[in-house]
Amino acid sequence: MYLKEEIVEKQSDFHKIEVFETNGFGKLLVIDDNAVFCEADEFISCEMMAHVGVNTHKEPKDILIIGGGDLGIAREVLKHECIERVDSVDIDKDVFEVCKGQFSWVEETSKNEKLNIFIENGVSFIKRVEDKSYDIVFVNSTNEVFDKEFYNNVSRVLKDDGLVVTQGGSWFLDMDSHKELLKIVGKNFSIAMPYKYEMLCYEGGLYNFILASKKYHPTADINLQRADLMDGLKYYNSDIHIASFVKPTYVFKELLGISKN
Repeated sequence: MYLKEEIVEKQSDFHKIEVFETNGFGKLLVIDDNAVFCEADEFISCEMMAHVGVNTHKEPKDILIIGGGDLGIAREVLKHECIERVDSVDIDKDVFEVCKGQFSWVEETSKNEKLNIFIENGVSFIKRVEDKSYDIVFVNSTNEVFDKEFYNNVSRVLKDDGLVVTQGGSWFLDMDSHKELLKIVGKNFSIAMPYKYEMLCYEGGLYNFILASKKYHPTADINLQRADLMDGLKYYNSDIHIASFVKPTYVFKELLGISKN
């Protein structure tokens, strides 16, 4: 990827936020010198995080997104008619404002009457949420939320058949961190399984999410009708959903006794 020019550079109270125009990949969002997504590939991670989670749950209605400033996950979740409420939480208002000015889907998604946007620390927000408030929690962050207390609260705010999908990092670049997170997330859930996706603008290219569930299994309980009757998707389908949980041999061996299938 070649950078052509910097379009935005802003230092907020929390992050250094930049947007670059690239050669062939569209606009690139960079936060604290780390690529977040580019226009050419953002649909992959957003579709895979949102639709694998929603189509694993039997009747999802109430959704919480932690780290949702660019509204990409919210955009995909709201494509499902069964969803009644989406609470999107991000600590940095400037991330939302920059994305709103640079990426076409943000303003349109923000006007959806089912969406509630909270500018707040995700850790603080989830502490004050009542028990059993959500069907699915999406953790679209790799920062301060990687701790036991946070995921204890995630489990608490989920209903009895709830599930969480969180960023899982890279098997190839940092297996140790992935294993530690999988242990932490899986502590409160009967099922905890990583699944893979590709991102063109990330170092190494191959990354994963972790889905942890109190009841539903992501491949055995997939809602095939909901998965295959969706319009307007570029990447996700039911075959990709199931295949994404197949692990390379070196990963399978590393995660024996940790992944809860």
